[in-house]
Amino acid sequence: MSEWPILDPQPLRDLLDMGAEGELVQELIALFQEDVPPRMQALREGLASGNLQALLMESHQMKGALSNLGLVRFAEMAGRIEIEARAGNLEEAPALIASLPAAYDEALQALQQAFPAA
Repeated sequence: MSEWPILDPQPLRDLLDMGAEGELVQELIALFQEDVPPRMQALREGLASGNLQALLMESHQMKGALSNLGLVRFAEMAGRIEIEARAGNLEEAPALIASLPAAYDEALQALQQAFPAA
């Protein structure tokens, strides 16, 4: 996974270039902090219960949200979980899901460094 960049800041820069206030980016970062931890928990629970539909739904939604923020590496991880859940093959899912908290911390740090609060 380390071959993927942590953050592509362009999607958020594009918002700013189109006239969005810096506060919007800060709100998006706050939403990331609010939304992603419960989704990671739902993935852990889906894996523990063998609920492929929950894994598929949560990983798909998470992948989209992360992609919109330019969080390339984290989105790739969610995408791999989605692919496995769709195929009904969860060989890599336990390791991927276990590594999500570290990816979250890494992504949050990258966002905060690239877009510091004013």
